[in-house]
Amino acid sequence: MFAAKAFAALLVTALAVSASPLQARQSCTSTYTVVSGDTCNIIASRTGVSTATIESLNSSINSGCTNLQIGESLCLSTSSTSTSSGSCTSTYTVVSGDTCTIIASKTGVSVATIEADNSAINSGCTNLQVGQVLCLSGTSSTGSSGSTGTGSSGAIDGIATYYDPNGGFGACGSILQNTDYIVALGPNDWNAGAHCGQTVTVQYNGKSVSVVVQDLCPGCQGDHGIDLTEPAMNTIDTNYVFDGHINVVWNFD
Repeated sequence: MFAAKAFAALLVTALAVSASPLQARQSCTSTYTVVSGDTCNIIASRTGVSTATIESLNSSINSGCTNLQIGESLCLSTSSTSTSSGSCTSTYTVVSGDTCTIIASKTGVSVATIEADNSAINSGCTNLQVGQVLCLSGTSSTGSSGSTGTGSSGAIDGIATYYDPNGGFGACGSILQNTDYIVALGPNDWNAGAHCGQTVTVQYNGKSVSVVVQDLCPGCQGDHGIDLTEPAMNTIDTNYVFDGHINVVWNFD
């Protein structure tokens, strides 16, 4: 009995050290969100990642790849794997309305570089798919966070997940409650805690919420993933529990 209680205490302590989302995350350098009509072969064609790699990195996929679920997030590469375009220093997830020109404007990476690094894009860049993860190995602009993937306005494209701090200490040193409007930054934007206490605006589908940097999210998805407390996530997406993770635009105020 004592051993069981000791283990439980250690587990609670470990969970309080840094953000741990309710939405399961993987240590992936790139991900893809399944859309209607997708098969492993179609996803492989869109992303340039082989079907074998997709299946090997996603153990939930059955042998015939017949159990894909719309909205499911698939891992496409890890630190030990790379896409057919080579190792990416940065990635971008396509959202509704995107074109190569728009993505170039958002990220500061030229259209020519985007097309060169992503062989799945056709010559007119007319086959982009929502949820498709693009390799952005070259960057020409830096946002206020000092990291890549930002436009001239400082807006950063990222994947937002959610978590409950449960009264534990955040990485910035403060006790965090589930009712707080808090954001945990991913490793690429953490900058050794330099942004602790800074306000961040997060936007999704025409809605926005202001949150304060108080935590680190070691396993956040993508290059600029963030973790929001549930009240903050609910402000911009009332279906957040079903969605699990969403593509957002955020910036330091």
